[in-house]
Amino acid sequence: MRKITIAEILSLAEYKIRPVITKLPPSIVTNIYSPARKVFIKILTRETRDRRYIPPETESKTLWGINFQSGIFNAAGMFKHGDGYNTVAMQGAGAYLAGTSTGAYRRGNEARGILHPFVPYPLSGSASNWMGLPNEGHYSLAKKLSKIDKIDGCPVGISIAASPELSETAAMKEVLGGLFLYKKAGVDFIELNESCPNVPHGNQYSNTTLDENLINRLEYIGKNFIEKPNRMPPVIVKLSNDTDINLIPSLLDVLTGLGFSGVNFGNTSTEYENYINNIVPGERRLYNYFTSNFGGGLSGKILKKRSLELASYAAEYIESHSQANEFYVIRTGGIESIKDIRQSEEAGITLNQWFTGYFESFAKHGHSIYKHLFSKCN
Repeated sequence: MRKITIAEILSLAEYKIRPVITKLPPSIVTNIYSPARKVFIKILTRETRDRRYIPPETESKTLWGINFQSGIFNAAGMFKHGDGYNTVAMQGAGAYLAGTSTGAYRRGNEARGILHPFVPYPLSGSASNWMGLPNEGHYSLAKKLSKIDKIDGCPVGISIAASPELSETAAMKEVLGGLFLYKKAGVDFIELNESCPNVPHGNQYSNTTLDENLINRLEYIGKNFIEKPNRMPPVIVKLSNDTDINLIPSLLDVLTGLGFSGVNFGNTSTEYENYINNIVPGERRLYNYFTSNFGGGLSGKILKKRSLELASYAAEYIESHSQANEFYVIRTGGIESIKDIRQSEEAGITLNQWFTGYFESFAKHGHSIYKHLFSKCN
């Protein structure tokens, strides 16, 4: 019988008592979960299955010449410091995504004496966080990723973003430097994060017209990285779940025209009023407290419908328009089961990323998380 690990014990215990904890005063809940979440992830990244689980062959796919052992892996933000590759690779993840990373070290957001505020809404299958892109910086993270002993079927990706406090020109030079650092480090794919709601310019893509600054940034990356003669890692652009669906055709025309390799819808959401009815009444006090005092991004089950809607529309558009390069649609938001993956596949969505759903499933199945996910596929 396999020995249960510390992370599995902690996760299962928290899963059982969280409905009680989240009934405490909201300020106490936030003070408990914000530091505890970081401690748990640190413990998790030091653990692994004693034997590698390989998903059924029917789940594997080759994209951009890269072998993915399945079509689902962690979203950015789970492994900010470049740790945990062996953990998820042995579990059976289709890939590993580090970051999000910026040019220099960032401490992240702090308010009311709380660093990186976070709370779960367990009965609603969702959560809120206000992190602010804490990370070690491109150089440090690239050095870590370069030392990973990769396992076939679990490629390494990096999420990268512009530093919000810099001018547009300085920020893009920093991003470009990061792209070349990660290429040199041997990462297999790069996700350009244009969706973070927890930094000053992070959520500006729900307007009725394309954002000029976004287009300028994309053109800069296209000209100075993607178009370079030596083979570059595929670059995917991550856009918010709050993106106006009417902008998708124009956005995709820009991305494909510039040679990008994919689009990811999306990240978290800041449309608090739109989702409050999806929060179980008993958790709305905590929801209102967090969104009023910290803001932050919403994640989890409440985004399932929206992420599918945006990603499906994007996939349909790509299917109906011929592309010069390989271009795929990725879905993030509310992924928690094989049913969600199958819905994505039926809609033409190629890859899925999960975050809140991963932790929900880990609490129940531990390091056998992917084995359980694909248990009905054999």
